Amino acid sequence: MSSMIPRKGPSWLGYEFKSPDELAAGVAERFVSLVKNDDHLRSVALSGGRITEALFREIVSRSQALEKGLHHLNFFWADERCVPLDDPASNYRLARELLFEPLAIAPSQTFPFAGGETPSRMAEMGRGMLERYFAASGVGRESLDLVFLGMGEDGHIASLFPENRASDLSRDELCYDVVASKPPPNRITLSYPLLSAAKEVWLVISGEGKAAVLREALRSEGGSPIKELITRREQTTLFTDTSLDEFKLTDGDLS
Repeated sequence: MSSMIPRKGPSWLGYEFKSPDELAAGVAERFVSLVKNDDHLRSVALSGGRITEALFREIVSRSQALEKGLHHLNFFWADERCVPLDDPASNYRLARELLFEPLAIAPSQTFPFAGGETPSRMAEMGRGMLERYFAASGVGRESLDLVFLGMGEDGHIASLFPENRASDLSRDELCYDVVASKPPPNRITLSYPLLSAAKEVWLVISGEGKAAVLREALRSEGGSPIKELITRREQTTLFTDTSLDEFKLTDGDLS
């Protein structure tokens, strides 16, 4: 595995990498290892973001060596722009071109938020899609197995933005439509309750411009969406190429 430095907090476990390339390779290697060793992994929610292209390529290069590949997984999205599925801004389009097509992932394994609809209709269709999946999965609760999330420089995750915090914290639907502060503004996002209920959440964060808000969140300071999610969960896993020197492990943490 790419070299990484472990860090630990009360409700998170973090890994610091030396560069964006090492970050993408390290997360991909850990994901492929999880796929290989966890027979219960079935649902994965993907995200967009600057590191995603490199991450998808690294996953493809490693997944081809897996005996079962990724053909037993069901893919969802943490958020999506309200654009057609073939639009350059679509998170689905990026995954289709860089992950699904290279690995011959069947369309029946992908559950995108339908593009080209009005935001409210997209959200309604998304809720129905998730409800049907959870009902058919037999797990007995509405929970995804693994969610990949990035983070913006303002601390937003999925399409949960700081300026919408009060409204977002009051929502208990599986997903809903929002108006974001960055283009394109109309989006669909998974809710705090659904993200909090996920079996595993992996935050993949690249860029020193995000370091300050990330450190605040890990110290349980500020009011950012990433801080809100971390404090809601018993355990969140963080992968980053920013410095986390202040969160050094002690010998006791390593046991």
